[in-house]
Amino acid sequence: MAAFDGLEKRPPEEIEVIRKNLLAYCRLNTLAMVKILEKLHELN
Repeated sequence: MAAFDGLEKRPPEEIEVIRKNLLAYCRLNTLAMVKILEKLHELN
């Protein structure tokens, strides 16, 4: 959420870097959730 604060005041180049970083974070977060779910399924 902190990344969005004041985003409209940043130059386009900086916005693009923030966007790419957020997408990378989301990908890793999603992968982590998938791995956790896989482990939970193994326990059943």
